[in-house]
Amino acid sequence: MRLRRLPAALVGFMLALAWPAAQADGPALWAVAGRSNTVFLFGSVHLLRAGDYRLEGALADAYEAAEALYLEVDLDALSPVEVAAATAARAMDPAGRTLFELLGPDAALARERARQAGIDLAPLGAFEPWFAGLTVVALALAEQGYSAGDGIEQLLSSRAAADGKDVLGLETLDEQLGLLDAMDPLAQRAWLLKSLADARRVRQSAEEIVSAWRSGDTARLARELADGFAESPDLYESLVAARNARWAAQVEALLDDDRNYLVVVGTLHLLGEDGLPRLLEARGARVDRR
Repeated sequence: MRLRRLPAALVGFMLALAWPAAQADGPALWAVAGRSNTVFLFGSVHLLRAGDYRLEGALADAYEAAEALYLEVDLDALSPVEVAAATAARAMDPAGRTLFELLGPDAALARERARQAGIDLAPLGAFEPWFAGLTVVALALAEQGYSAGDGIEQLLSSRAAADGKDVLGLETLDEQLGLLDAMDPLAQRAWLLKSLADARRVRQSAEEIVSAWRSGDTARLARELADGFAESPDLYESLVAARNARWAAQVEALLDDDRNYLVVVGTLHLLGEDGLPRLLEARGARVDRR
C-alpha cells in the first residue's frame, strides 16, 4: 500500500456513521439538480481489492455525464516528494518526541497489543500516534489485498486523466492531515490502541463493509459501523460534520455552473442528518438517490 494515499484512504474506511435506509441496487449515488447542470455525489470505500469493483451501472453513467471530477484530495496533483514532505511535517512530533514518549502510560499496552497482533511498532517510532494507528490498519488491510491503488478514487482519477477530464480536490492534503494532527493526545492514543486491538479481525470487518457498500445497504452499514464515533463526538465533529458543512458550500457553488460534476467522497460523508445530501436539501437543492 502506498503511504502517500494513507490518510484519505483510511479515515473513511475505519470510521463511519450511517442512517437506516432501504437497500438500493448499488453503492450510494445521489444526483443534485443545478440551474442548468447536475452534480452527482458518490459514496466511496477508499480501499478495495483488485477486481472488487468495476466502473459500471449508475456510477458509469454519472462519470460519462460529468465533465469534471472532484475527490476529497487530488493527490495526483502532487509529486511523491511533496506528499512525503507534507506528511512528515504533520505526522512527526515538532518537539522530536518518539511514538512511545507520546504514548506515555499507554506505551506498555501498545507494545503488548502489537505483540499479540504480530505487528512491529519499531518502524513507526518516529511518528505520532494518529499516524501510527492509520499505518497499523493500512498494513493489516494490505495483507488482505486491500489497496488505495485498487480503490474507486484511483480508478476514476486514472480514467479522468485518460479522458482529459479535470480532477480537483475539495480540500488540500495539508488540510486533511491537519485535522488528524489536531486530534487530542488522548484521542490519538486511543485510536492507536483500538487499531492494534482490531488488527486481527480486520479481514472480516473489511469484507462486511465492502459488501454493504457494494449493495448500497445503509442499514447493514449502520449495524457494522455505527459505533465508529460513539465515544468520540469531538472527532466526529471535526472529521465529518465540519468538513461536510464546508463541502456543502462548495457543492452548492457548483450548481450555478454549466458543467456537470461527479463528486466522490467517503460514504460516511453522504449519510445521516449531517451528510451532504441532507445539507444540500436544507439549502434548497433537489437531491435524488439514484
